[in-house]
Amino acid sequence: MKIYTLILVSLFIVSCNIKKQNNKHIEHSEKLYPTVSYLDLKLDESGNLPENPYILEFENGKKKIVFCGVNHLTDNSDITNPMFGKIEKKFFDISPNISINEGGDISKKVYKSKREALLKDGEIGLLKIISDSLKIKTIDGDIKANLEFKELLKYYSKGEFLAYIVTERFMWSLKGERIKDQKEIDTRYSQFIQNYIMKFGEVKLNTKEQTLDFYKANYEMLLNRKFNLEELEPTNPFDPIGKFQEIGRKSKEIRDQYLLKTIDNLLDTNDKVFIVFGGWHLLTCEPGLKQIINRKRE
Repeated sequence: MKIYTLILVSLFIVSCNIKKQNNKHIEHSEKLYPTVSYLDLKLDESGNLPENPYILEFENGKKKIVFCGVNHLTDNSDITNPMFGKIEKKFFDISPNISINEGGDISKKVYKSKREALLKDGEIGLLKIISDSLKIKTIDGDIKANLEFKELLKYYSKGEFLAYIVTERFMWSLKGERIKDQKEIDTRYSQFIQNYIMKFGEVKLNTKEQTLDFYKANYEMLLNRKFNLEELEPTNPFDPIGKFQEIGRKSKEIRDQYLLKTIDNLLDTNDKVFIVFGGWHLLTCEPGLKQIINRKRE
């Protein structure tokens, strides 16, 4: 899952000062925009979208939002997947003024070719290289880690928080890359904790809380089963049972509000906004997107 790898890589590009400036306009404990509860979304048993990508367009006069919701691919080598061609076609059909990506700041990333972009970063890399071709900006639509984590830790213990965040944003990446070597896993885990969780996420952890064993113990306690990298608990925000999925819903709700605020702000100064994000976000954000496009602007 390229998105989770990209989260960590992009952190080394973004400075703390830029983060504070980009996030000062929204308090994430507030619900500023209407959304559909994840428990009320209607999908198939696997949580798949009606189609991939699932594209919705919102238009009001000269203002337009095009949101490409995707099912993230689990095979990093699947660069001929029809999803990519559909995203690219829609992008050039509407010729947007600005793009919004998931997974961190990619504004300074440069790819030698579309193939390289797809292999390294999937739909995120594709969006960057086609946006560059039109000389338009790509804006990070994800809330910065320190703000999201601060909010989550109001509701959950550090152990519960790590059980979810490490699984969702680190372990799935290891699985996708088919990393088996324990020494490499240990090294990369330490880097993830030190850089993403503690430095950029501003979460204080003691020596014990930084260990892989601490994560595994809390994963097993939360899910009542042994940790196995090949059998990770998938995020299923539609499942009302269990705290693991509850944490996932809370995280997504925080991210949804930030994404909607980002779109709203960008529409003030841009006529056509193009978004590529996980499809569940599109489904839950649809009422907010309708409110945004219908808002009167000067």
